[in-house]
Amino acid sequence: MRRRPIGQILLDQQAISEANLEAALQEQERTGRRLGEILIESGHTSWLAIARAMAEQVLDIEGPKAEPEPPPRPPAPSPFVDTELKLHSVEAMLRERQRAFVELVGTAETLRSKVAWLEDQLEERNKELARLRLRIA
Repeated sequence: MRRRPIGQILLDQQAISEANLEAALQEQERTGRRLGEILIESGHTSWLAIARAMAEQVLDIEGPKAEPEPPPRPPAPSPFVDTELKLHSVEAMLRERQRAFVELVGTAETLRSKVAWLEDQLEERNKELARLRLRIA
């Protein structure tokens, strides 16, 4: 079964607008980044909304929401089958969360290093301004 795109799920949940999705898709096409990252960084949605959409996407793959035609009475089904499907769904969601968390940590580290570099640059500029002020005075 084909997965419903995250963008469509977010639209259906009214977590983003069509314009938000269109802009994010253009950014994704340009940069190759993940749609969820783009929407979060642009402030159009939250990690929680993306997580909910991912969970819904996983549930969509597991089976249709519409009630299927009742099958003939099978022999007593194992109570573990439904539990196994749910466990698989939860495990898939947890793996995606872990991947997203690792990516978030990497992004945070990158931002920290950029902030440190900017602080160094600012300090150098302040020293330069102080020297120039001394020359003028």
